Amino acid sequence: MIKEKNIFERYSKKDGNRILTAYTVDFHYTEQGVKKHYTKDFSLNNYFSKNAALRDAIAHRDRMAPVIKRKKMFGASEKELYTVDELFSMIPKYFTRVQGTYTKNNKVYRFYIKKRYADVLITDITTEDVQSTLQEVASRCTQQQVRNVKTDWHRIFQVAMQKDLPVKDLTQIIDTPVSNKVSQRSQKEQNISEEDFQKFCTAMSRYGNYLPDNIELIYNRNIMLHLLKLMRVTGLRPQEAKALHRSDIDFDTVQVVDDKTNEVKEVPVAWVSVVRSIGSTFTEKLTEKRTKTPQSMRILPVFREGIDVIKDALAYSTNELIFADYQGNPISSDALSDYLNRVSKACGIKVYAGLMRKSFSADNYRVKVNPAAIKHMMGHKNENMSVNWYATPAGDEVLEAMYNRKYKG
Repeated sequence: MIKEKNIFERYSKKDGNRILTAYTVDFHYTEQGVKKHYTKDFSLNNYFSKNAALRDAIAHRDRMAPVIKRKKMFGASEKELYTVDELFSMIPKYFTRVQGTYTKNNKVYRFYIKKRYADVLITDITTEDVQSTLQEVASRCTQQQVRNVKTDWHRIFQVAMQKDLPVKDLTQIIDTPVSNKVSQRSQKEQNISEEDFQKFCTAMSRYGNYLPDNIELIYNRNIMLHLLKLMRVTGLRPQEAKALHRSDIDFDTVQVVDDKTNEVKEVPVAWVSVVRSIGSTFTEKLTEKRTKTPQSMRILPVFREGIDVIKDALAYSTNELIFADYQGNPISSDALSDYLNRVSKACGIKVYAGLMRKSFSADNYRVKVNPAAIKHMMGHKNENMSVNWYATPAGDEVLEAMYNRKYKG
């Protein structure tokens, strides 16, 4: 038995045995003649050892003791007992987030906020606390990470205000520090030549040295390769390409102007309708959902070798969801990223899913395609992504840009 004031052991019964499951910080007190009770559990499931859980319980008790004393003396509202950690855990309840965003924000919170402020009452958080957190991140990370940490603080304060706590959103009155750090990814990794891409595809088609009876492994490898090729010729986001159904592809002919001869030609075209994406919500993993933005819903014309890429994928796929795995399930981002990374290391050519989209944009900018047409093809919504978002591309410009695209040499 432990002998720590205001800390108790919790047990559960299993097969007739009492098993320690948690340490509980427990305060009973009277506030303005009303009996109150405060508890917080430290489950052993969240720790590597009992001692680690006990240490956190003791630390939390020591932080809460003066708060309880203050409440006894001054009768502060019970709402002031919410800690930063408790409010952060409530964010999904008040704000809908997809699984990827939840994972990212949780990681940011754990590294830059939780370790210092988890058990601090939100009413005790100062502008200096928030500012110092952001400055620490700015000294070590990129500007995007600074913004991510500020977003976490912003959501924490928003939840606090939703619960009518006596706080203000301190992120609205501080300056966001500027980071001098830049992405480690070099400029040469923003595009890939056609020669290197074909070398990578050849390496990926042979990767694994699978035996003929490894049908599932071979299928999953090959369908991811078809997915990669499709993204290269369309510039689709990975989550958009993974959501394509057979019914989203329509083959036809169309008239375009050839940029070399200025002749009007009637050529084959594959119309690709982007109407959904694959992603994870807070409650569901790998499910079909709306596109990233309303502007992301679009119909792209695909020409030349792109038509062959699409036909090859349709012929190989055994599912209505074209790029589903062997079991018929959507391909996860982690599975695709991991596989491309392993092939990259094996063949010495760096390829990642996002590179297909970057190269699509870079190839079009390089030959001076109208930025408005690029914005439409990419499904962007503002000038930060594709310049000149006020312009609206004519249908002919999109057709000609797609038909006359030139790859990096």
